[in-house]
Amino acid sequence: MYKPIEVTDDIFYVGVNDRTKHLFESLWPLPQGVSYNSYIVRDKKTALIDTVDICYSDLFMRKIRSVLGDTGIDYLVVNHMEPDHSGSIEFLVSRYPNIQIVGNKRTLEMLKGFYGITDNVIEVKDSDEMSLGKYTLQFYMTPMVHWPETMMTYVKEAKTLFSADAFGTFGTLDGGVLDTQLCPERYRDEMIRYYSNIVGIRFACANCPEKTG
Repeated sequence: MYKPIEVTDDIFYVGVNDRTKHLFESLWPLPQGVSYNSYIVRDKKTALIDTVDICYSDLFMRKIRSVLGDTGIDYLVVNHMEPDHSGSIEFLVSRYPNIQIVGNKRTLEMLKGFYGITDNVIEVKDSDEMSLGKYTLQFYMTPMVHWPETMMTYVKEAKTLFSADAFGTFGTLDGGVLDTQLCPERYRDEMIRYYSNIVGIRFACANCPEKTG
């Protein structure tokens, strides 16, 4: 049994580290590995924020159960559909058949295209809110950071933002989740490399003017 990693009251990290993958998207070297980040917000209703790469679905499930035991999950919020965020959705649905998947219009289109899932889905728009009990989730659309469906989820009462890939970096999370538990300087070069290759270049390409003549 894994010891739950508590980020703040009722919010837990259930992501995993990948120290075996050598290239991200078959292009960018991963000398320090990479993490797939997922979180649980535990309340009267329970929300899971994103999943992990399918290769780690069994470990992912053990971490979820370390927080929830046999309790179900009410909502899966999908901030981003890239496989390192969404890869375990089908696996999760098979374990929790009543789970409702929350995403924006583009997310739900991709959910159908990637995994053939159309049932038990909830579409949200910019600034929409969802109550879990004492906590409220608010959704913010951030298209092209770095895919067109990307959004962020904010837990208003806990003042906690789940930012998808907007502030990402290469590298595993070793020994903690928060900056106060890690050494942020260790990630500086990987942050720059990640942003310039993954976020910045795709945002620039999406916003460049069309060629004419």
